[in-house]
Amino acid sequence: MDKLSPNQIMKKTFKYAAVRFAIPIAAAIISLISLSILTKLMLNGESKIAHYIGILIWFLISAAAYVGLEFLVGYKFHAGQMAIITDAVSVNMIPADMDALAKESTEYRFPSGNEYLSYRNAVRGSIQQLQMQLNTFAENRLRVPVVGQLIRFCQFVIGHALSFVFDLILCYTFWRDGKGLYTSAADGIAVYWDSWRRMMRSVMILAIMVIAGMATGFAFIFVIVAVSCSPASGPLAGALAGIVVGFLVCKSAKTILDTFLTIRTLDAFFEEAQYADYNAEEYENMCRYSKKYDKLYRKAVNEAFAPAPEPAGGYGNDYGMY
Repeated sequence: MDKLSPNQIMKKTFKYAAVRFAIPIAAAIISLISLSILTKLMLNGESKIAHYIGILIWFLISAAAYVGLEFLVGYKFHAGQMAIITDAVSVNMIPADMDALAKESTEYRFPSGNEYLSYRNAVRGSIQQLQMQLNTFAENRLRVPVVGQLIRFCQFVIGHALSFVFDLILCYTFWRDGKGLYTSAADGIAVYWDSWRRMMRSVMILAIMVIAGMATGFAFIFVIVAVSCSPASGPLAGALAGIVVGFLVCKSAKTILDTFLTIRTLDAFFEEAQYADYNAEEYENMCRYSKKYDKLYRKAVNEAFAPAPEPAGGYGNDYGMY
């Protein structure tokens, strides 16, 4: 059987990405509508205090709309899509009932939004802190200041602005469904720690090109929204509206990019994980570089004393993990 290509997997799971894509757009629309309403109620008043209070209320409404939609709806589609992608890459087959697999896997790993939020914050924080140390390693090894700074910037953009690394760890967590939630997360981050050069090499040029396009798009959206909103709401509110809407639109675009990069690199990531074997000293080494990873690792250690969960099934044994 021919291996499924990244484009095939992306096309089959696109409906999940489309929902995730729509969430920031919906938040942007809510933001603009709320700004219009508040403009009529408060921002056109003569009182500067009322004007600033109106901007603050609008900003809080915009943030609450995005966080609320992402927390209540987005995480289920995000985790569900990553579960399907994990299945597609590990057994080279799209499940017949994708919705059932997505629902079962997500509920098994993340019974509530709070559990997902705790997991996401722990993993993303660990990745960010460890990436900073990896950037330092790369710069010191090159010993060429200008080139070192360029590499450091590229790694910063890929490691932070693009969250596909988190998606890789999330897929790994679904793949190792016989292990505890934080145990699999700690192992997945350790795999990335060892293989980041190869992971970054395969996507760096593409990522930088797309980021440049997103930056251009953000600037265009910012100008359009700021100019459109400023006459009614004032220059400050117009500029803030441009920033908020531009950010949310770029967040939508980044959803598609992160998904494609995850699919493209996941097979190599699983290959790396197949032969990964770490001891306590290696985990402690990462803990020294990241306080957040240290906290995550301690949670993983605590899981070792709890009963092991039953595997959720669905991912096969192509890589001999079980």
